[in-house]
Amino acid sequence: MRKGKITIMEINVLYLVAALMLITIGAYAQITNIKLGLIITEYILILLPVIIFLKVKGRGIKTFLRFNKIRVKHGLLVVLITLLSYPIAALGNVIVLSILSVLGLEIKPSPVPVADNFGEYIVLFFIVAISAGICEEVFFRGLLLRAYEEKYKTAGIVMTAILFGVFHFNLQNLAAPIVLGLVFGYLVHITDSIYAGIIGHITNNGIAVTLMYGLTVLYKKLSKYGDFALDKDTMPNSAQLLASTIILGFIAIISGVLVFLLIKHLKKDIDSNLHNDENNYRKYENFSIPSESFNSYYPDNQIGSGKKEDNRFIGFIPVGIVLALYIFFSYKQFS
Repeated sequence: MRKGKITIMEINVLYLVAALMLITIGAYAQITNIKLGLIITEYILILLPVIIFLKVKGRGIKTFLRFNKIRVKHGLLVVLITLLSYPIAALGNVIVLSILSVLGLEIKPSPVPVADNFGEYIVLFFIVAISAGICEEVFFRGLLLRAYEEKYKTAGIVMTAILFGVFHFNLQNLAAPIVLGLVFGYLVHITDSIYAGIIGHITNNGIAVTLMYGLTVLYKKLSKYGDFALDKDTMPNSAQLLASTIILGFIAIISGVLVFLLIKHLKKDIDSNLHNDENNYRKYENFSIPSESFNSYYPDNQIGSGKKEDNRFIGFIPVGIVLALYIFFSYKQFS
């Protein structure tokens, strides 16, 4: 492992190692104790390898992972964009579930725990929303996106979004992470800050945890007046999934247009601020810097050194192994 330089092969090997630890150590830990297992998964199996890797490579964690400040206004726009992206991501999963149902495959409930009281809700919010939002964003939109983006430009956003979806090892929850990965990746790209991905990820997961907790509380109150017990193991049938797809489809179209407009506004505002910063820099320092971004001006940019090894198919063998494992586990899930 060459110090300083980071290749696509190295990034993909790290992705493979993290995936193997997830389906072995992480799976065992979560089966033993779901909450503790999720903490171990996020901080030890996902976050820690990134820190160790960058330390070994001698790269600055703050600079490389793009822990750059983000304006409050932009942070709020990220929250709003994420809220509006939620129906689109949900639609993706519902479509997959509908296809599985039509094929006659058994749809299984999500293994993510649901809070029964406020104290448990706070704990799950920290684990599922905050911890996952930080650790997974550092891994995918921090390390992987930075490396892929340097080599493959904007196509790197798509590639890392797919890797993010596959990393969940759940066919029923493949489309939503990919959709959100695209949104978070592009937000990090245009803001040049990992905080955009973290804020968005925490918002999305926080919505899920809050909705499930709210539904649980509602069912408990309704059960006092009749048989409204919440059966967490009951999954919707084909007709219900079809109705959900149609309803979510209309909502997703509207929210999708709003997301597009908000992202366009965010990018325009960032470009305007960047232009003003450049003018101020030239005014006081009498020094010209590239207009496209401050990123190219930073010396900490030694990813994918352009060697032939990064252009070869061999660099993606680790990703191929993960995809093969994903297909295997998907087959076992429905066999």
